[in-house]
Amino acid sequence: MHADILIKNGSCMTMENKEIKNWIAISQSRIIALGTGNDYEDIVHEDTIVLDAKGCTVLPGFIDSHFHVVQTALNSVSLDLSGVMTHAEVGERIREASKSFIGDYIRGIRLEEGQFVEKTFPGRKLLDQYCNDVPVVLNSLEYQVSMLNTCAMLYFKIPFTAEGIETDEKQMPTGIFRKQANAILRSNILKNISDEVRKNAVSGIMETLLKNGITTVNAMEGGTLYSDKDADFVFENSRNFPIDMELFYQTMDIEKIKSMGLKRLGGCLYIDGTLGARTAALSFEYADRPGTMGSLCFNQMEINDFVLNCYKNNLQLALYTIGDRAIEITLNAHENALYQTGITGLRHRLEHAELATDRQIRRAKELGIIFSMQPTYESYWGGRGKMYEQRLGDKYTLSNPFREIIEKGVVICGGSDSDVTEPRPLLGIHSAVNHPVEEHRVDVYEALKMYTCNGAYGIFQEKEKGILKPGCIADVVILDDDILKKAKDKIEEINVCVTIKSGEILYNSLV
Repeated sequence: MHADILIKNGSCMTMENKEIKNWIAISQSRIIALGTGNDYEDIVHEDTIVLDAKGCTVLPGFIDSHFHVVQTALNSVSLDLSGVMTHAEVGERIREASKSFIGDYIRGIRLEEGQFVEKTFPGRKLLDQYCNDVPVVLNSLEYQVSMLNTCAMLYFKIPFTAEGIETDEKQMPTGIFRKQANAILRSNILKNISDEVRKNAVSGIMETLLKNGITTVNAMEGGTLYSDKDADFVFENSRNFPIDMELFYQTMDIEKIKSMGLKRLGGCLYIDGTLGARTAALSFEYADRPGTMGSLCFNQMEINDFVLNCYKNNLQLALYTIGDRAIEITLNAHENALYQTGITGLRHRLEHAELATDRQIRRAKELGIIFSMQPTYESYWGGRGKMYEQRLGDKYTLSNPFREIIEKGVVICGGSDSDVTEPRPLLGIHSAVNHPVEEHRVDVYEALKMYTCNGAYGIFQEKEKGILKPGCIADVVILDDDILKKAKDKIEEINVCVTIKSGEILYNSLV
């Protein structure tokens, strides 16, 4: 058999037993051979495309195990406010945007309370000063809080009886929406977006994903704070895009999942909230808001019943858990379901699991539960002076204990939670290796596993993806450096220079 593509002179990390080869050959959509030296000559012919890796690392295509495809796409054409420092700056950016405004409303994204010198989110009175004739909707980074001007409040018709509408001393809405009110608002907005808009937006982010070496994403779509139309769009259209999208439908409607022929559900099925919004369910008080410990979205009986039904229907389940109290009731539910059914091997997942305790990690191992985690969170929020320390005080050192999780035998899949953090696996790998708390750091190989073979294992595709092996799908990336020789604190400087998906070169900066 002749090779269509040959990659030579590479440090080809197979991601099996730390084995490294020098070359890899691809025919059509599959890997056909790997080797060392020059023993590839018999399979090269005049039409073979030869890529010289020049000693750089060659890896399986990256798998992003927690990715909001449609929201990332829609946000890519929204107003990014992550760099502003004052309410006035927000206002000026909105005023400027209104001059070239097209569509139903102006949408701003990626806001955090802590970025402002005012240390609060801007409300409707401030927004009205800069734009009072066009609806303005701003979203916090993790979508838990929305900020509206008066025009938007009237336009989107949120019932003022909904939980989570912040009011001032005169009991008038401030324009800041949380909890149920925020969910209603986002649902009202997203359900009116056409699939044509979704298609164009998703097409627009493909180049970025391929440039970052991503060949497969776990698409977390639908449900609370999102839209079921997003999930339905991915289900119906994912094959029209160049990367693979494995749908995690964020619904508790088991019968719907079965009728669609899906074998998994979940993703952001919220058991608790976020640390940023102080809604993640903790077993201790928030350091910057004594008396607050976050909240659970379900009681133990409710989550027990749902998890049990997933076991009985042989559905892989991914549940959103950040705080240790949320992780606890979820593990309790899994233990109950396992006891009642005896069903194993479904590879259930906890998404995020930022504050898992030592005992909870051990329990997860016994239950065969996977942790789907976001190492880049530590680059954004970990370490001294950042959000984790602000919310947790000295307990910030407990967040994302990657090394301990791996040492106890729990599989970690790496994801970006895009676009909460940028979809760049190499930044995630850098973050896991350079965790601000030294005892939580992992070596480069373990970090790479999170985004390759572990990611494949998390979706039952470890025999097809995540490794470089004859017979596997030819999802391959070439880096512009040797990641094993690169200084650990410089890993984020490495770039992808070639991305091959199913045997087709879709990104190539070597030419």
